[in-house]
Amino acid sequence: MNIHTQEDILFQEWADSYPPNVRQNIVIDGLCYNGTLYNESRNSYSGNEEELWATAKRKILFLMKDPNSNPGEDYREWPWREITAKFFKVIFNWLQGLSEITPDYLPLLDNASYLDPANQVVLKYPLAIVNVKKISGSASVLNDTLYDYAKRDVPFLKRQVRDILQPNIVVCGGGSNSILNIAQQYIYPDLQFKSINSWCYFSEEQDLLLINSWHPSARLSDTQKIDNMMRNVADFISKTQSGLFK
Repeated sequence: MNIHTQEDILFQEWADSYPPNVRQNIVIDGLCYNGTLYNESRNSYSGNEEELWATAKRKILFLMKDPNSNPGEDYREWPWREITAKFFKVIFNWLQGLSEITPDYLPLLDNASYLDPANQVVLKYPLAIVNVKKISGSASVLNDTLYDYAKRDVPFLKRQVRDILQPNIVVCGGGSNSILNIAQQYIYPDLQFKSINSWCYFSEEQDLLLINSWHPSARLSDTQKIDNMMRNVADFISKTQSGLFK
């Protein structure tokens, strides 16, 4: 059974666990489509993202807070190859940088490392986005609310991340460490993570890296959000024997 079919089954069960008046606000996410566009370029068909995910040595998942003002939508079918919003441009750069960094190559913003436009990365590397809170929200969400949803939905969240997608790199998108804590406490409670630096937390048992990043829309420079991540991952590479970056 392919990934999208598993996601569809999961989200039907997930929706059924909520009252009918809440279900309409659920936003589906997961492995994003990278196929041709339709509906006046507002949506995309599935392309070769499943093949890219299956063959990717680094399966990178972006664990985010919640979807903003998108009730009832399906993240997967958004027109990713044309999206230019700054929030997602940061994610696109993270995806490319983490996919290409090696012990001998450090992708930085000032050394022409990144595709322009950045959205073309989805044709090269698979994009997977999972929101902790599936109910569409607004511009901000309280950390306590995130924990409440994580606790309520932990069986579904674990199934989506650990059983279906099975990433080996999880970028935990902000929330003053709340997303990192949710990953450790609710998604991977049975694993021990060693802090390599302030960004990188590593499970040697699973060769699994959690990255404690800024939120993509944090009011910081791109250098702080992108280059600092790459420099700390380079530090992780130099301090561990992980096979992820060889």
